[in-house]
Amino acid sequence: MKKKQTGKKLITLILMMFALSTIYILPYLSYSFYTPLQEAMGLLDNNAAYGTLSSVYGIANIILYLPGGWIADKFDAKKLMVFSMVSTGLLGMWMSLWPSYGTLLLIFILLGVTTVLTFWSSSIKCINMIADADEQGSMFGSLEAGRGIVGLLITSLGVVIYTMYASDNVKSMTYVVRVCSAIMIAVGAALAVFMPKTSAEGATNKGFLDSMKAMGHAFKMPVTYVLAGMIFSTSLIGKAGSYYAPYLQQGAGMSVTLSTIFANYRGVFCGLVGASLAAVLAKKWGRSTKVIIGAAVIMAVCFVLILVLPATAAMLWPLLIIILVATLGQYVFRGLYYAVVDEAGSPKNVVGSIIGIASLLGFLPDAFFATLCGSWLDNHGLAGFRYIYLCCLAAILLGLTCAYIGDRMVKKHQAANG
Repeated sequence: MKKKQTGKKLITLILMMFALSTIYILPYLSYSFYTPLQEAMGLLDNNAAYGTLSSVYGIANIILYLPGGWIADKFDAKKLMVFSMVSTGLLGMWMSLWPSYGTLLLIFILLGVTTVLTFWSSSIKCINMIADADEQGSMFGSLEAGRGIVGLLITSLGVVIYTMYASDNVKSMTYVVRVCSAIMIAVGAALAVFMPKTSAEGATNKGFLDSMKAMGHAFKMPVTYVLAGMIFSTSLIGKAGSYYAPYLQQGAGMSVTLSTIFANYRGVFCGLVGASLAAVLAKKWGRSTKVIIGAAVIMAVCFVLILVLPATAAMLWPLLIIILVATLGQYVFRGLYYAVVDEAGSPKNVVGSIIGIASLLGFLPDAFFATLCGSWLDNHGLAGFRYIYLCCLAAILLGLTCAYIGDRMVKKHQAANG
């Protein structure tokens, strides 16, 4: 029986690695292909309008996180995720036709439905359910590490396609988007065929009233707001990540092609290494919050250095190293904060609601930060990057504070339960 359960966990974990590695490629494609995608969309030199696409997606997300949490506590996660993967892939095919700006705005709104309403809370709850209490940190860390491996493969494919057609950004981005969309549809089919059932006794709420009570309970739980603060921290820093490439281009003289390749591999390399480190340390240290605190301190130091060092060609390598270390810390931090929900003793039937509420608050930067950054860059040029990284420093200090509070909560729960 134990072998059978372990096998189901492994199958579910691997499928979730592929799902989470692919479904968010489209709304965050500018992180890796900022300038080429901007040109393909016909928005070159219009950073504010380009950033608004991300902000519109973020606003849709903010509206949908809460009902998404309710849906995750009400319906089977497997069915929700299959629908999400296939429909997101179809939206990508539509986007690759490069329609009008108004249509692109509509597509980004619909991406909010397929990647958040029916997917986000369900995917996190799925991992929460299959992991035992003492496996939460290592399971979420392993998930992030696996996402790094899958992300490396998909990123390499994207970079190969981009470099093959680098002389024509519209053509290169068309092929990148279509290939990624096809992969998403294939992953959706794999989930439908191979993923075990994800329902369990006591994990879902039977009636509407029960679901509303669970949501009300989640609103009163301190862990919801601790998680929200940690999500907010890495959400804002993650949004800032799409500006590393143009910062290195404009300040340190890095070419568009090299900075695009760096932007791609920065995320996947740091995601793989950071999440693997997070999984090992969480298991070794006994609670995820200790690891999160360490990662937050390292990130704070990195953003101080980015603000202090001048963006010149002579400082290119030091800046590259600092950015890599900051990203490494970001993935360690991000790979573990959902483990805090279970480590603090949260009931399974409110996990989706906790994730939904915390995501509603935590991902607020998705609704405004890209537009704000685009405005700073349009109005202040290179100096605009300074405002972006000051916000990053403030965000990680918030995350550090929430991690410390969460650590006290986890220690209290562990002490009460032997």
